[in-house]
Amino acid sequence: MESNRPQLPEGVLIDGRYVILKPLGFGGMAHVYLAEDRETGGQVAIKVMKDDLTDDPEFIKRFDTEARSASSLDHPNIVKILGYGQDQDLRYIVQEYVEGNTLKDLIKQRGTLDWQLAVPLAIQIGLALEHAHKRGVVHRDIKPQNILITSDLIAKVTDFGIARATNANTITLTSGVAFGSVHYFSPEQARGGIVSEKSDLYSLGILMYEMVTGRLPFDGETSVAVAIKHLQEMPPPPSAYQAELPPALDQIIMKCIQKSPETRYNDARELVDELDAFMIEPNGVYGVISGEADWEGSTTAIGLQRSESNFGKIREIEKTIQERRRSRYRDTAIVIAIIILAFVFLTTLFVWGWNKIQDNMTRQTEIEIELENYVGRDLSEVRTELEDLEINFTVRYREDSVPEGIIIDQNPGQGTKIKTNGTTLVLTVSGGKNLITLPEYAGQTLLKAQTELEQTYKLTVSIVYEYSEYDRDIVLTTIPAAGQSVAPGDPVTLVVSEGSPKVVVPDLAGMSLTEATALLQSQELVLGPVTSMTVDPETGEPVEVPEAERVVIKQLPAANSEVLVRQVVSIVYGTALDYQQFLNPTPTPIPSGILPNVAGLPLTEALEKLTELEFTVSATVNISSNSNIPEADRVVIRQEPIPGDEIMLDVPITLYYGTALDYQQFLNPTPTPAPTTEPTTTARPTQKPPTTTTTTTAPTTTEESTTAETTPVETSEPGSGGDE
Repeated sequence: MESNRPQLPEGVLIDGRYVILKPLGFGGMAHVYLAEDRETGGQVAIKVMKDDLTDDPEFIKRFDTEARSASSLDHPNIVKILGYGQDQDLRYIVQEYVEGNTLKDLIKQRGTLDWQLAVPLAIQIGLALEHAHKRGVVHRDIKPQNILITSDLIAKVTDFGIARATNANTITLTSGVAFGSVHYFSPEQARGGIVSEKSDLYSLGILMYEMVTGRLPFDGETSVAVAIKHLQEMPPPPSAYQAELPPALDQIIMKCIQKSPETRYNDARELVDELDAFMIEPNGVYGVISGEADWEGSTTAIGLQRSESNFGKIREIEKTIQERRRSRYRDTAIVIAIIILAFVFLTTLFVWGWNKIQDNMTRQTEIEIELENYVGRDLSEVRTELEDLEINFTVRYREDSVPEGIIIDQNPGQGTKIKTNGTTLVLTVSGGKNLITLPEYAGQTLLKAQTELEQTYKLTVSIVYEYSEYDRDIVLTTIPAAGQSVAPGDPVTLVVSEGSPKVVVPDLAGMSLTEATALLQSQELVLGPVTSMTVDPETGEPVEVPEAERVVIKQLPAANSEVLVRQVVSIVYGTALDYQQFLNPTPTPIPSGILPNVAGLPLTEALEKLTELEFTVSATVNISSNSNIPEADRVVIRQEPIPGDEIMLDVPITLYYGTALDYQQFLNPTPTPAPTTEPTTTARPTQKPPTTTTTTTAPTTTEESTTAETTPVETSEPGSGGDE
């Protein structure tokens, strides 16, 4: 039994460049590790071939094939191969590291995917396959385990061209080589037949079936049993399990998983175009199959495509398994039942075939017409005759010496029996010497092409417009095509570009997700990645929002922007409460603090202290009598608001400054003198005052008494100030 233990321990250096960090997983032929690229410093995923396969030339060849094939691919939906090589006995492939889960993990988590999510993912996978197929690379193993989904719902296809070792999920056919996972591979892979691009489309159809239903269309107890179901059975349409799925999606998926490659989509681009159209108009008609679909006809195995098919080997293996589980009596009963059913089936088939032959013979007698010889006759005369007989015909002109309008050749020839509205009769008509070979007008302007065709070549011009990536009035093609011959006066149709259609992105914010989806479809826009922003407020983990309660919160492109039709619009949704909180976020509370006292500090020091504490100083005011105080001598005298109070950090603070002397005078102001009361005197005539002698008799100080002639002095009121 193969061990799941990683081959390489952490820290191993590969090729002197890649350091193994941890194992990421393993497959049938390789282990995958997360590694660090020493040259770039980035993280990469590195795939290393298993030890037990390094001596197997077949697996070495397939491993190298994957490396070469995938390294030639460069597409946003394909995991990019950064390099590959060999370090001693280690063969490795280096690819970009994609953070996310596989599509299989996503299906397991959700059970089923909403078709509005599943179809955009399928479109991305289809674009990746289209890119690979154009470069001649067939994946051969499309399954959800090989699809990586990023956090923004971008799908990336990985594991191109890799073969799987035989296990419970693969089946070994030709030469014992595994060709893909049994639940997803195509009938031609089960037969060991030729694998083509349409095989990848079959696997993508199985993948879409599983995404929208949560189950595999074919399952069984053994890989052989599953392979036989791929060959013989058609599953119920997906809507049988999910009734809400649009019928059109049933048709697209069922066309992808047709048994015969001829009845599937021609290529990945055709499938992507239908999925794009389906996203715009889910009620349209899609997945149309020419002829009888597999699920409408017989369920017997389709015919083998080559004689060396291994289908017989599969039946032998299945029969052996059944014989081990059943008794001889049950085996005998089954054989008898098979013989009876086969006899009834063959009898019914014979009767049906005989009736069909008789019916065809009768119908052939009634509708087959023997062609006459039309060579040498005038085209206008023959045209009327053929239209009356309902014979399909087409006309080709050729320069000839025969007069213009005369038929010079026909195919089929005279005497051939054809059915009405069946085989097309080709009439070659002489254009005389005046035939015109249509020039190439693609890329030219409508005015130039129309003028030249009408005036120079005398042709009858009609114009048909269609949307394209080219500017308006640029010719796309002509009908008939360039290089074909026409006669003067013949009709020529110019297919002209109408330009790229544009629409205005509607404002989806506040709408329910269902309403927004319908509005986008009506505007010919495609719903892209849809993500939720609702989280548990306690744990911070994402919370699933019921579909009926989903409200659009944000969108990209922005509302009212002009974009091309079919532009993908991504949406972020949540609950109605999330939307209200988005419109009215809870304001961030402003922090507060205790305002310190900076009075007495130098102004520069005070500013640094307040700034460090994140307070807001709005102004500094000089209140000194000195208007030009040097910056180094400025001292804070007082401040507003009052220090010691708790204030918000955004409250404006004003600092009043002066000199250190101003600050000292502010702290110790000069006291105001007490008022002096003078005695009231009587006015006298002016006279010379007598001489008075004052004698100081002690060192004590006495108030001198002075007599003067003055006017009366008002008595000062108590508390009023007076001049000395």
